[in-house]
Amino acid sequence: MRIALFSDTFLPQVNGVVRSVVTTANELVRRGHAVAVFTMDVSRIEGEGGPQNELDPRALVFPFPSFTLPGFRHIQARFPTIARPLAKLRRFRPDVIHLHTIFTVGWEAVACAKLLGCPLVGSHHGFLAEYLSNFRLDYAVIKRLLRRYLAFFYNRCSLVITPARALERELLEHGLRRPVHVLSNPIDLGRFSTTVHKAALRARFGMDRPTAVHVGRLVEQKRVDVVLEGFAWLRSGGFDAGLMIIGDGRERRRLETLARSLGISDRVVWTGMLHGAPLVERLAACDVFVSASTTEVQPLAFLEAMALGLPAIGVRAGGVPELVSDGRSGCLVAPDDPEALAQAMRKLFTQNTFRGALGDGAREVVKSFEAGRVVAELVGLYEEVCSERPGRSALRAIVPAGGVNAVRAKPPTGNPLP
Repeated sequence: MRIALFSDTFLPQVNGVVRSVVTTANELVRRGHAVAVFTMDVSRIEGEGGPQNELDPRALVFPFPSFTLPGFRHIQARFPTIARPLAKLRRFRPDVIHLHTIFTVGWEAVACAKLLGCPLVGSHHGFLAEYLSNFRLDYAVIKRLLRRYLAFFYNRCSLVITPARALERELLEHGLRRPVHVLSNPIDLGRFSTTVHKAALRARFGMDRPTAVHVGRLVEQKRVDVVLEGFAWLRSGGFDAGLMIIGDGRERRRLETLARSLGISDRVVWTGMLHGAPLVERLAACDVFVSASTTEVQPLAFLEAMALGLPAIGVRAGGVPELVSDGRSGCLVAPDDPEALAQAMRKLFTQNTFRGALGDGAREVVKSFEAGRVVAELVGLYEEVCSERPGRSALRAIVPAGGVNAVRAKPPTGNPLP
């Protein structure tokens, strides 16, 4: 098949949507499908240090001009002009278009699919209304309007995919009328394994006490402040442990100040953003994964830690309970409850056999999210929507990739990891 993926965020940006798109594209190409990614030119964004060679060089990338959103240097935007995407699509001749955004690039996908008579699949990745506070728009009426807009937008698709039942329910409650399929985000399990023994990794990083790890962007919605407060509860009870925070973001300075005020700064390690082997090795050296976020759908950070055998501590909110089975692959606690987080960490730190059993359970859970399984099901969905279309507009004959001005993913050269 020939699949066009549309996303307004892409390498070298680092986030869950990018990782999902890249992993999907790589697995599709590996299976012999032709893939083209239509996106913004995000290469100019400052501070994004993700590896740029994660994408299979056989995949095509079409970056279109964009501009930095005023006041948000990490966000690119563009005015929807379908002429260039439409011209590229005519030459690529997709069997299906799969969008991963509701913004301008998403509307370009909607318009192009209609003009080409091409089936359109839409992936909805998150509880977007919970991020309105980033734009000082955290009001109930605006949240309600945004949720209705999401349903309105996805009603343009032949099929809607979401990684969690909780997100499916939100869409249906606000007017979605199109078929919905719950399908996991894919994870490349081969990337999240290591042959280095945990004891050797702990010695390398100077870790001589039980350690919990949090991975993610340091933004308000991730509730890292609750994780720090929970760790402070643990330490106040006289338990000697460590906390590793992997990630970066605009909240980092405030969170570091909070750690100092809680008296735990000597036990908290801030690594900044990590990728590839450094990320895997830091994760594998830790004992448990912890998150207090209430806005997760199917967080890849959870999956990646669980793939390495770390039991996960999360909250009973969003899609986390669909991923973490309390007492089997991790522990679930009430939202915004630092003391409950502390109790869960202490339990896993002190009960080695229980922690090991949960770690084994976590590894088992993650197997169902393996990229090969997920993408095989995705291809089946593509074939289904293609078989149901009444017909297609005539497309122009295919031309060589170079004739469409595509940018091929660069083949790996050396070690891109920090």
